[in-house]
Amino acid sequence: MTRFGASAAAGGIGLSRFSGVIRAALVTNILGIGLVGDAFAAAQRIPNVLQNLFGEGALSAAFVPEYSRLSEDDPEQAGRLAGGVATFLLCLVTCLFAVGFLAAGPLTRAIAWGFTGDRFDLTVRLVRIILLGAGVLVLSAWCLALLNSHRRLFLGYAAPVVWNATQIAALVALAVSEFSDTSAATTLAWALVAGSFLQVLIQLPAVFKANRHIRFNLSWKSPATAMVLKRFAPAVLGRGALQLSSFIDLALASLLSIGAASSLGAAQTIYLLPIALIATSVAAAELPELSRIDEGGEVAERLSKRLLQMLWLVGPIIAMYLAAGPQIADALFNLGGFRNRVSTDDLTVIGLTLGGYALGLPAIMSSRLLQNLCYSVGDTRSPAQIAGRRVIISLAVGAFLMFQFEQILVVDQRLVGFGDGNLVWGPMPDAVRNAVDLPARLGPVGLAVGSTVGAWFEFWQLRKRVLEGWHLSALTRSGFWKHVVPCSIALITAIALTRLPVNQALLRVSVIGGGTLLAHLTTSFVLGTQTMSELTSGLRPSRSISVPPTEDKTS
Repeated sequence: MTRFGASAAAGGIGLSRFSGVIRAALVTNILGIGLVGDAFAAAQRIPNVLQNLFGEGALSAAFVPEYSRLSEDDPEQAGRLAGGVATFLLCLVTCLFAVGFLAAGPLTRAIAWGFTGDRFDLTVRLVRIILLGAGVLVLSAWCLALLNSHRRLFLGYAAPVVWNATQIAALVALAVSEFSDTSAATTLAWALVAGSFLQVLIQLPAVFKANRHIRFNLSWKSPATAMVLKRFAPAVLGRGALQLSSFIDLALASLLSIGAASSLGAAQTIYLLPIALIATSVAAAELPELSRIDEGGEVAERLSKRLLQMLWLVGPIIAMYLAAGPQIADALFNLGGFRNRVSTDDLTVIGLTLGGYALGLPAIMSSRLLQNLCYSVGDTRSPAQIAGRRVIISLAVGAFLMFQFEQILVVDQRLVGFGDGNLVWGPMPDAVRNAVDLPARLGPVGLAVGSTVGAWFEFWQLRKRVLEGWHLSALTRSGFWKHVVPCSIALITAIALTRLPVNQALLRVSVIGGGTLLAHLTTSFVLGTQTMSELTSGLRPSRSISVPPTEDKTS
């Protein structure tokens, strides 16, 4: 069931994420890398963070294990639990929206520390609009968690397609109109709100069909609801560490030169894609199943298999991100070369930032599954404590490195201005940071590397917790090297293919991607990588077995 559940989740996530990539590409292309792009990149982080902290991530960790157990034994009690959690979320989000709307200025200062002048004022206006959509998206995350518990994974993860499609329609209209950049950002913010309502509306019928006993109530002191709410707070930090880290990265980027925030947001769009497609789909399918398993040996077997599957799947993606980051950014944000609005130097910054993030992909994806193992037995505190330390480490390392990398300029796709070797401990003067005609700088790369350091710290801490808690000697079975070697060969291939004299952006990325994937698959086949055999076995046609007709003895 898990295999097909992960496939359903991956299918839904794939649709939503690829539509999200189209949306992000249009946003970057139309709003540009600059003042307006920075403002929208900062403001739109709010719905993502609220949805993942108070909704999808924390709710899945705290709600799904308890609801999954109840839904099989007592659907009526499960319905009361779902209704109580929904009213809690609605009350929480209403309070947050009221406070956020009235305190939009301080909130903007919290998410964009270094914004001043027009960039700050525009962000405040966008925050007030987008907050409304953020509150609605939390209810969408409640729908997702409930559908996941009933193993109906596709709809919940595909629902954001409507959210993205609403904004894509607005962006296409803006592209052919004569709106100013500021007016375009405001129009897009209202399209985001409209898409949020539509995303919830398409899920609600399936939710009430899955459990007809759902009744909204305020019985927060009932044993099941109280247990979920008790686990909710630590789960916010544990499951939301990735979002918190991305959120802090964006806040730190506001201390850098104009364009840093939008460059960082563009790189994060590409970087988060495999996490959603692979790690989130596997984790979504595994959490309800792990919650139903009591035998330690079976848990260890499942954990080993899923970790190796994720490592094998992400291998060629890491190779592409490290070798061809600028080329991917060019094909995506310049719309395949048909609308060249983003400069080559900005593309270089985005690509190198993507490479910095890619180094942490294995750690982040593995951590999602290790967190699930803790959540399946009701332990939300350990992942929360580890995630808190991870965020602090990412913040410290990223803040230090970004000021050092900010001294490096990109001029005609070449890195210049390495300085005199002295360490820098603060941002550049406002006159330099806010100048729109200076070369691009590599500050965002330092933030990406800081995030990677924090991700690996979190993984090793979770690994230690899992090994000790389940008395395991290792996370994976033999054959780990057979998953690493194909990734290494794919990276070498990708680097070689970037040297080919192909000028058209979309064609260049297609050639690099096809060659990298072929190298990865071929190496895996030669080595006999078990994960490849397991994942492709379902694609082979099965032999039909003829069954002789049963004789009718009554004739």
